Amino acid sequence: MQTGWRRRLRDIVLASGAGEWLTVREDLARRYLRGEGIEIGAFCWPLRVPPGARVRYVDSATKAELLATAAGQLTDAGMFPESIPETDVVDSAETLATFADASLDFVIANHVIEHVEDPIGALETMLRGLRPGGVLFVALPDARHSFDKHRVRTSVEHVLRDHREGPEWSRRGHYEEWATYVEGYGDVDTRAAQYAAADVRNHFHCWELEGFLDLLSAAGLPARLAHAQVNGEEFIVVLRRD
Repeated sequence: MQTGWRRRLRDIVLASGAGEWLTVREDLARRYLRGEGIEIGAFCWPLRVPPGARVRYVDSATKAELLATAAGQLTDAGMFPESIPETDVVDSAETLATFADASLDFVIANHVIEHVEDPIGALETMLRGLRPGGVLFVALPDARHSFDKHRVRTSVEHVLRDHREGPEWSRRGHYEEWATYVEGYGDVDTRAAQYAAADVRNHFHCWELEGFLDLLSAAGLPARLAHAQVNGEEFIVVLRRD
């Protein structure tokens, strides 16, 4: 009885958003992550997994390549190169071709989903790699508290169409939206063309927690919701594979 009461109290405190955001992430990691898994796109903020869990780091480039392309970003944000883990596996979050079906106990993807053009396809790929009962741990920026705050939130219908038809139909619109509402760029057409030529992967999508949960409900994923909460300027969702 006492243990259950303490757990409920902790859930109330966590749901209130109290505490530093990394501490909240790590508390949830201790509750849900076991065995062997991967973290995709950790960059400067790898999630500290509980003792006994083993994590490999997956990114689209090696650490040296990430540092070469993001040096200015690191300096501007006051982040440190030594906090970036070595890339164990170079792979795409949208394919995870290196990993066999049902070969992992957990997948972590914090601040990744908003950068992919087909979120449903990426979520399906991450879940494909999980064993039954395995955990998908994702955090996304809360659009209300990010540079996406003036953008229209991505609708369920939009993401379903991206998945059904491919994202080419919406790519130009995302670039124009970013140039207009995030950068405030005057010549939107020119800026969008520059993004397209460079295949820029800024935030294609933006959500608040409720809208993202609506997406999960509509997507028909082979998983059930284990946990969801706002965490400061982000929100966290934990799914458990069927």
